[in-house]
Amino acid sequence: MRFTSCFLIVGIIISLSCNHNYYRTKNAYAISTVNNNVCKKLYGDVLLYAIFVDTRQAKPWTGYDISSTLDSIRKSIAWIEEKAKTNNVPLKIKLDFHVNKGKIPIEQHLYGESLSGMLFSNDGIDMIDNWANAIARKTKDAFTEDTSAVATTKNAITNRERLIARLRDKYKTDNVVLMYFINNYYTNEISLAMFTSAGLKTEFAIVSFKYPAVIAHEFLHVFGALDLYISPFERKRKSVKNRVAIMKAYPNEVMAYTYRQIEKLDISPMTQYLIGWKDSLTESDRKLLVGKKIKVYKY
Repeated sequence: MRFTSCFLIVGIIISLSCNHNYYRTKNAYAISTVNNNVCKKLYGDVLLYAIFVDTRQAKPWTGYDISSTLDSIRKSIAWIEEKAKTNNVPLKIKLDFHVNKGKIPIEQHLYGESLSGMLFSNDGIDMIDNWANAIARKTKDAFTEDTSAVATTKNAITNRERLIARLRDKYKTDNVVLMYFINNYYTNEISLAMFTSAGLKTEFAIVSFKYPAVIAHEFLHVFGALDLYISPFERKRKSVKNRVAIMKAYPNEVMAYTYRQIEKLDISPMTQYLIGWKDSLTESDRKLLVGKKIKVYKY
């Protein structure tokens, strides 16, 4: 199925792009998703900055495609904000997108025949990282010159990190979610989030489709949410058993069932912990997520 196959690979991305998933505190382990990288907690004022990318490997963006995708982004934002409100979490997500002299898409071809092909080639992670940085450099003409009177060094947009720094300064928020959109509206392609808990490189997401649930799924990844479905790459019987139990316990979890309509999905307490909405896991959720032996930190 197209919906399902788009997400089966995301779990392996997290393991490839992270240094580790846990780090030791004094008395427990913390899952390295909260208070890490640029997007530390899904809380307060957040900017979702969308960049539409034209590649020769995908269909070119049309005006309709851009407009309908923006509508889907807004729908996913409204859904996330409503879930935050339900859980008494103050959250306001602002949407903006790259546009330069009236033109929205940036042309940057993939380094391969497809996004998934590039990912699984030699040095695939580095190739995607370099591709994202190349796009970030091409956004510089859309910004006025950095003329901050209090800064001694001007912020030239030379890579993704410098783009995020400029966006943080412009929108006065620490939380900036950078999302690249590729127009693969009918092909069998992947969406993924990169460097979500690596700590060394700025995180970002690449979205191949305009479905609101897909966008929300990848957005939550950037803030530390983990995939909760059964990956075909998972070989450990215990891990598969735990994922089955998680999906049974939370049958509407957005990190497990991204192929459904977003109105029928929810953000489970497990994911709420991973994105900073809850400070602890229940004992049953802790065992399903990290096993019986690991004691998880209370934030």
